[in-house]
Amino acid sequence: MNCQIRSADRELYSGQARMIVARSARGEFAVMDNHAPLLASLSQGVLRVATSEKDIAFACFGGTLQVDEHRDVTVLVDAVPVGEINPEDIRAQLETLEDAPSSDRLRERLTFLQHVREDHG
Repeated sequence: MNCQIRSADRELYSGQARMIVARSARGEFAVMDNHAPLLASLSQGVLRVATSEKDIAFACFGGTLQVDEHRDVTVLVDAVPVGEINPEDIRAQLETLEDAPSSDRLRERLTFLQHVREDHG
């Protein structure tokens, strides 16, 4: 199936996929060839794309996934490719955060990136 994954500022993946695994509020689900049309809201989790050559993982903070009537998949996400997550940068950013409540969201985001990198990097 043809798959397009885009963030607000760039294309993250474009090509053929054997399977796409994502997380919604109801849990993890997979999309494979000939999947019925679908529109899903994505939750924070790992977004995985299996191609014939490799598996690609993204740290996903949310977005939408659509399977259209032609069985093409379009994913619009706030995501970072796992290969671009730098553990040293995350540690440095976490160390500089203050304990102010305004830092909580950034701390959660950085901690999630750190865990995804450890598990899928």
